[in-house]
Amino acid sequence: MKLTIQCLILSFSASALIGCAGSSPADPTAQATPAAINGEKYLLADEPDGAIGVIEARDSAKDGEPVVIVGRIGGAANPWIEGRAAFTLLDASMAMVAEGADNEEGEICLDDCCAEERGKCTTLVKVVDGDGKLVAADSRKLLGISADDTVVVSGTASKDDSGNFTVLAQGVFVRR
Repeated sequence: MKLTIQCLILSFSASALIGCAGSSPADPTAQATPAAINGEKYLLADEPDGAIGVIEARDSAKDGEPVVIVGRIGGAANPWIEGRAAFTLLDASMAMVAEGADNEEGEICLDDCCAEERGKCTTLVKVVDGDGKLVAADSRKLLGISADDTVVVSGTASKDDSGNFTVLAQGVFVRR
């Protein structure tokens, strides 16, 4: 009998704890799951004016200032940051050639020999929320984009003393 009562108490305690562990929709600390993030708020219906290429933006954009850039998703063997709304953007004037292939002016390869040249014509784009935090959803699913898509990105330039250039995007227009 004592064992039965102990089992009932344990069962009741466990179910009470499980019921209390979940967070309610009104809980302000609850994190949105990637599936719950609506990508439409980051997609621009109209192409922004004044877009410049990645190469020009790397040279002229000032840290913390607004920037609008155009380019093609690519410039790396894998231009995606898995599970995050971030991707590599290649200047639209450049073309990628197959690894090991000879490249001419305006072309870069994925070999190590072209790493410095790739760095001059690519940038990392991070889609950020209203608080400036990277959106925790895969950009391919969030924005419906693919490698080689041409996009126009509206955001803020982020440059550091080492010459790293990133665009913190508030909006992305996909050219179709």
